Parts: sequence; structure tokens; C-alpha cells
Amino acid sequence: MEFQIPKLRTDLQITPGYSEGKRAVVIKDSLGLIQEPVILEGEILSFLSFIDGKRSLRDIQYELIRLKQGVLISLDEVEKLIVRFDNAFLLESERYYREKERIIAEYSLLDVRSASHAGLSYPDSAEKLTGYLDSILDSEEESSPVLDRKKIGALVSPHIDFEAGKRIYAKAYQVLKQSSPKEIILLGTGHSLNDCFFSVCEKDFETPLGRIKTNRDSVRKLKEAGGSAVSPNDIAHRTEHSLEFQLIFLQHLFGSDFSLVPILCGSFTKELERVSKPSDISEVNNFLEILEYSLEDFRTKTIVVSGVDFSHIGPKFGHAEQASSLVYESEKHDKLLIKALCERDVEAFWAESRRVLDRFNVCGFSTLACLLEILPRSYGHLLDYEIWREEPTQSAVSFAAIAFEAK
Repeated sequence: MEFQIPKLRTDLQITPGYSEGKRAVVIKDSLGLIQEPVILEGEILSFLSFIDGKRSLRDIQYELIRLKQGVLISLDEVEKLIVRFDNAFLLESERYYREKERIIAEYSLLDVRSASHAGLSYPDSAEKLTGYLDSILDSEEESSPVLDRKKIGALVSPHIDFEAGKRIYAKAYQVLKQSSPKEIILLGTGHSLNDCFFSVCEKDFETPLGRIKTNRDSVRKLKEAGGSAVSPNDIAHRTEHSLEFQLIFLQHLFGSDFSLVPILCGSFTKELERVSKPSDISEVNNFLEILEYSLEDFRTKTIVVSGVDFSHIGPKFGHAEQASSLVYESEKHDKLLIKALCERDVEAFWAESRRVLDRFNVCGFSTLACLLEILPRSYGHLLDYEIWREEPTQSAVSFAAIAFEAK
């Protein structure tokens, strides 16, 4: 039996696009093994689908010959392509696993999670960052539904690029100006978290605005309760922006004296047809019970902030259609999810996602479903909603600001 070629890595960030008018993909990774984005175009894109961990060199050779309608491709040519892919850290080979383990081991020894997007997505000096965040918060008038801002216990905010989501970020964080939390449970999308439902982090978090202490006791309790539902390491936090983008707003509003419980949520979409809510999964339920218990002082001491976006549509996100053809249905889907959120109906939220089988790539689905499971009695208020369109790729992303007022 011939040796099977390792499959393409499942933790790659593969973004469809165009290069010089040709269909292409841009490949990045959160581990940093791919230091410069890899751009693949033309016939080599078809090659990707054959690297599935089930085929040998000869199998791939046959597939390529068939694809090229009988044109001979030598085994040597195929092997050179495989070596090229492996050298670029695109395959789940021994070389990749060895480097991955090294990176995880080195990161595990650190006490602090440093800001990964400072100087890239926002200013890297405290003075400039303060001015930048003020400009965002002051860009919109402080108008919102009738709610008591002193009773805000939970918030849903975007994690999209700041300039694209400026208006919604402003709407979200304006309502927290009268809050004074001692602890913040920070939930976010784990974009690179593929093997578990959750990743928690015991490290303190540092940004240009200072260092936030993580509540290590709470994190350890969550890790113990969640068992195999929790990642054995915290590497998913290293370059994740969904929490970091919320943290700088929170520091801007409250300083750095509050404690943090940082949680990334992986994908629950494979469970859509098997269960009706996250807590139907035993170890997930154990995790959420501990989290819910920590909200005994909801609003007065502890608030929950979720950094999520909603639908991702168009070719950039794997659709054959342009966003303009999908936006009517995706917006309708978003609004039904938001209705279920505001009504705190986790089963309706889950059922709506099951209805479309996550066709619209709602990256905050898992995070929001978990939020609904742990929220104490509260009223949900939609503050604002927006769809950002990326014209070059004919794609779009939606996001919202939602506040929950304690009853």
C-alpha cells in the first residue's frame, strides 16, 4: 500500500479572491508558521482538493491527469508540489506538528498575553489609542432605546475592523459609560479554535492602555469543569482579535482595575442537528453551569461582553453568489437571531441557525448561543445593526450592538 500524503491543514485561514484577474486564494495561519501570506492561483487551486490525507502520490497524479484530460504529469512533478506545500507549512505533516508543538510549548510558558494587533489595527501608544477610541465613541450621538444604563449587565459588540464598524462600536460602548464592573467575562469567537468548544486563558492581558489581571481561579474552575470541551492549551488566544478589540474599549472606559475571565468559543455548527442548545452537550453544560454561577453578582459586580459578528456572505466567504444576491436572506436571518437574543430564547436561536444550516457563516453563533445559556433575567435591546460591503470581493459582513438590562 502506498504512503498517503498528509492532508491540508484544517487550521489555515483560506480567503478566496482574485490575483491579476484570475481566481485565487490567500492563505494565512494564526500560528505564524506562514510568515507571509501564500497566494495560490490557476490550476494549482484544483490541486488543493486532492490533498485530503486519503490519497497517495500516484492517486494525486491520476487525479491531475484526469483533470487535464489525459495530459501526462509525472510523479516527480507531483512530489515537487507536495514538497513545496510542506515547506510552506500547508500540510499536516510531521514537520508541521513538530513546529506547532514547539510554538505551543513556548507560548504556554508566558505569563502575559501581549496585544497582537497594536500598531496594526489600532495605535500602539496609550496617548494615540486614547484619542482614537474617543474619536470612535464621539462619532455618534448617544441615542439608544429606553433603558437604565446602570442596569446593563451584558453587551454584544462587533469584532470587525474598527473603521468598518465605527458606528456600531460607538453605539455599543456608549451604554457602558455608567457601569463600574469589578469583573468582566469576555466571550469571543475563536477563529482558529478548531478542536474544542472552548479555550480559556490564565495569562494576564496587556495592551497599550495597561495590564489587566485575569481571574486565574475562575479560569481553572472552568477548565476543570469543561474537561475535553476545553482546549488543553491557550494558543488560540495568541493572535485572536475578537477579545482584544473589546478589551481596549473596556480599559478606555474603566481603567485596568477590573479582573478578566477570557473565553474563546469554537464552532458548534457540527452539533446543529444533534442537539437543541449548547447545554445539551454534557461537558459544555458543566462549563456553562460554572460560568452561570459566576454571574450571581450580575450587573452590580460582573458584566459579560461578547465580541462577535453576524453573517459573512459572498465569494470571500465561500459562496458562489455575490453578497448582493444573498443579503436579503442573510439580513432576515440576522434579524431572527437578534430577536431570539433579545427575548433570551436559546432554542429559537439554535433552531433558526439549524433552519439555514449556518449558510450565512454567522461567526458569532456559538458565542451568542452560550451567552444565552448563562444570562440571568434581563431585557435585550438592539442598539444598532449594520452591513459592511467589501466591493472588490463582492462580499459583506453584518454586525450589531445589543445591550441586556438586568430585570
